[in-house]
Amino acid sequence: MTVALHRQLPGAGSSGARLARAAALSVGTPGGRVPLPTLGELWRLGRANLAWRTRFLWLFWRRAVGIIPPRRFSTAHLAQGLTFVLPGIEAESVFTYGMCDGLLAGGIAGAIRVFNWGMPFPGGYLGNLCHYSRNRRRAGDLAAQIIAYQDAYPDRPVHVVAHSGGAGIAVFAVEALPADRSIQGLVLLNGALSPTYDLSGALARTERGILNSYSCRDRLVLDWGTRFFGTTDRKFVRACGSVGFARPASADATLYEKLHQFCWTPEMAHSAHLGGHVTSCTEGFLEHYIAPWLRDGHVCSL
Repeated sequence: MTVALHRQLPGAGSSGARLARAAALSVGTPGGRVPLPTLGELWRLGRANLAWRTRFLWLFWRRAVGIIPPRRFSTAHLAQGLTFVLPGIEAESVFTYGMCDGLLAGGIAGAIRVFNWGMPFPGGYLGNLCHYSRNRRRAGDLAAQIIAYQDAYPDRPVHVVAHSGGAGIAVFAVEALPADRSIQGLVLLNGALSPTYDLSGALARTERGILNSYSCRDRLVLDWGTRFFGTTDRKFVRACGSVGFARPASADATLYEKLHQFCWTPEMAHSAHLGGHVTSCTEGFLEHYIAPWLRDGHVCSL
């Protein structure tokens, strides 16, 4: 299911709509031509792009030098629920902390725990992407942690939010749960899984389903990168975080009704998600676009 987005973030307004129309030139509009923007719109778009990129870099710098410290895991809120956050192939980083802060700002109840599935630099990165057997083992570790939490806190919601290479480990973990176990929801942010990977096992073990956020602008990492180095499930194709998922012919069509997908649009730049790989895990994007789905099953204002 493809989700349409209608939310305007604070500060977007009518000027944001005009800027979005101008920015759409670079991504195209299915089924028709995009009207040419005026010179004034192009000027405003350039200024807005600079402001959005500056905001993202400012947040990144403040986290990198410790001005914004990482939130430490606390057991105080475990009784309200638990959200696992999985980083990409870079392992736990300032981007991971931004994801956690965005979920908290978006009103996600309960504790938030980072599951650092990969090896740190220099052993990580491509090693984390390509080590399939290790990734399956780490997915089993995550599944075990989910089961242990559910045993200790029955009937409490469990969510999993994963970025980039972590998306594969998240899907592997959820599908590894016993048939009588399930989580509330699974979110994939620009995931590095192949677009035809059969999600039936994971979908069957989620109450709300899977939300896949992807961007056709993620070319360097999830288009060229995964075609050369491969996806988490070792396919040499464009990844689901670039083109979205397509249901395999053998998959259960009924289960796939629980797959919700939306593609990046220029309006999302107001949340500091500029369409690229790294900005898909900014705190503003998680607060305004991801947290509402985890909270109540709605993407933005739907």
